[in-house]
Amino acid sequence: MVRPAPAVTQLLWDAVLERSDLEPTVLALRDALSDAVEAAHWAHVATLLDRTDDDLPSALSANALRAGDASGRAPLHHAALQGAHPDVVDDLVARGAWRTLRTADGETAESVARRLGHVSLADRLRPDPVMALDDAAVADIETFLRALVEVRTRRLDRPLRPPQLGPLLEYPDATMWVRVPGMYGGFACRWADDAGEPTVEVRSASRVVGGSGRTHHVTAEGVALVTRVL
Repeated sequence: MVRPAPAVTQLLWDAVLERSDLEPTVLALRDALSDAVEAAHWAHVATLLDRTDDDLPSALSANALRAGDASGRAPLHHAALQGAHPDVVDDLVARGAWRTLRTADGETAESVARRLGHVSLADRLRPDPVMALDDAAVADIETFLRALVEVRTRRLDRPLRPPQLGPLLEYPDATMWVRVPGMYGGFACRWADDAGEPTVEVRSASRVVGGSGRTHHVTAEGVALVTRVL
């Protein structure tokens, strides 16, 4: 049975690459989810994702990666690798799994399934973004977005998983939050209104550094500072 897709206004990009950057309780939950995903225990995956821990609202999601794993494989990629039942894929997508999400090697869940010969599953996993942009524009905007995040976090000396534009193409009315360990803040990314060309508005700040607030506009042409909080 396919779950009804919820209205989405907030997206959480998992930028954490170091296991030590997660609290022990969160790390244990993430490991439990990853263990169930990799073992194809999809009923247990659903049980974990149904948890409603008030103090851990974002510990688990249908896009959660194994902490410390640089492969970038989310549950949907593992479902594709396993040739999982279509109901599993439908449930993950209904829970907010991003079909546009790419691994560190650049593969979507669709391309994984197609490479392994799971053709009918690949058709089900084909990205269907609400907002259409050509591949070159997506690549250019992502390049400048990653550069902005890198420059703003360089002094933290922490490895980060760079954000991708795909989730904002699937949910163009949402804001994607990129939490950065050690920054005590991060980046809020959304499509800018009435910009005239595809533009991602990026607000960033650290809660413990006065005057750190910045708003940038990121396009396929580059990055522009819009406002600065002094």
